[in-house]
Amino acid sequence: LDPNSSLPTDVKFLFKSPGQDGIVTEVRAHKLILAIASEVFEREFFGSFRSEDDIPISDASKEVFQVMIDHIYCKKLDLKNYDPVFAASLYYLSEKYIIEDLRDEVIVSVKEIKVSKKNVLEVALLAEESILHEPLSEALYNVVVTFLMAEFENSMEKAVTFLTKFEANEKHGLVILKLLKLLVKETPKKCLNCQKYPCLNGKGITSDSFLAGAKVTPTRGHGDVSRLVRKEPYNHFTGASVDGSEIGGRNLEPEYYAYCCY
Repeated sequence: LDPNSSLPTDVKFLFKSPGQDGIVTEVRAHKLILAIASEVFEREFFGSFRSEDDIPISDASKEVFQVMIDHIYCKKLDLKNYDPVFAASLYYLSEKYIIEDLRDEVIVSVKEIKVSKKNVLEVALLAEESILHEPLSEALYNVVVTFLMAEFENSMEKAVTFLTKFEANEKHGLVILKLLKLLVKETPKKCLNCQKYPCLNGKGITSDSFLAGAKVTPTRGHGDVSRLVRKEPYNHFTGASVDGSEIGGRNLEPEYYAYCCY
């Protein structure tokens, strides 16, 4: 069934334009169909009090409300096409009218929001504004953190530098602080020995991965080398034995020495 079917609708939801022109638009539907989908509509239309046929809506736009109605009428929707603000408003309606499957679909769509350097703070602010709707807020914060980790290659230093460029005010400060806490929690921890993530344990030492002070184990190289000291010219390095004695002129080739991180 469709609101535009030959079966007459019996309820209109009215939306007044935000400007001063006073134009009122409407979304039509069938009370019975809405009541089947939502216990809130059921109580409103078939409860102990007489229901209204014209219902003004002031907490959502016509466009968002229409998507909810389309969902109830089983129209095929692609929620990924909507921006974060639209998705948040749709989530609010799904909670207000207790339409659980729509609420779950919104959360799935939020996880696929395209975040960029241009809108990352906007999405984070929306997450904070949605704090009373915990699943939505959490999903929005998570998509922002995922973007930051990927964009800055898990570098906390680069992420902090980027976030602190935004205009300083109380609202921004709260959101940025939350993001930093989430980044600390989610950022993979570097190995204490090789200072890499993932850890290079057992991997051969190369000129690019060489780290002074790191523990190593010989594979084909000098048996007493247990730690890297410094690189030398011509693809060689100086190592150190367990007692700290330096051993120079070692081949800096991956098949000779490997990281020994644990």
